[in-house]
Amino acid sequence: MPNRRLIAPAVAFIALMILALPAMAHVTVRTDNDQAGGFAVYTVRVPNESEEGSTVRVEVQIPEGLEASRYEPKPGWTMALADGVLTIDGGSLAPGEFAEFRFQARNPETPGTLSFAAIQTYDDGEVVNWTGAPDTDTPASVVEIVAGEANGEETGSGSEEGDDTDLMPLLGVILGGIGTLLGGAALLMMARKT
Repeated sequence: MPNRRLIAPAVAFIALMILALPAMAHVTVRTDNDQAGGFAVYTVRVPNESEEGSTVRVEVQIPEGLEASRYEPKPGWTMALADGVLTIDGGSLAPGEFAEFRFQARNPETPGTLSFAAIQTYDDGEVVNWTGAPDTDTPASVVEIVAGEANGEETGSGSEEGDDTDLMPLLGVILGGIGTLLGGAALLMMARKT
């Protein structure tokens, strides 16, 4: 029968890893300028969360009011902006990989929330719809557009609700590392006592 003193650290480690995994999985969008009416570069981060399939296509719905005008070429990929959708395909992201794609846009004149629904397609036929609410397993990425400065200057702070989610993978890795160290230390102490 396993030592009961070893169970608690093991359970804590597993819980930390489970909490960290969802944060690293979804397609996110962030901006370098969150000011209403400002010009900005938006970055679409696409991680491959599949263990077997490779990502071969991503479609990102451009929110109403956001005037997307051009995109940055990405070697190995074909990109297009048409009918309010940024389509990214022609390349391949293997398991364990991620890529970032950028496009330029003018923010809406009115502050508010921009929701970026995305569809991620894999070469094994799996399709993931990142279109849900923030508290779901498949959330659409969200960017907050704020009122501009009183003097009309743009700060380019890049604040967004999704910024917190951009920090989530790092937080997950840190918590996972702490859990691993604590679990290992606890197991070592228990082993020395027995």
